[in-house]
Amino acid sequence: MATSSITHNFVFDAESTQRFADQLEAAERDAQKPIPQIARFVTDPKEILAFMSKQGSNG
Repeated sequence: MATSSITHNFVFDAESTQRFADQLEAAERDAQKPIPQIARFVTDPKEILAFMSKQGSNG
């Protein structure tokens, strides 16, 4: 069978299993951290105009 030849070469030991579990726990902790806000939507026409006027003066 194809699956028996694929799974035949896997070796699990206590150390690698513990590392895998630790990485899963670390990923779960990281997923629960709030993502910092790095941008915001500008919808006010005056703010948009002020921003766009600054863009032209940078070049």
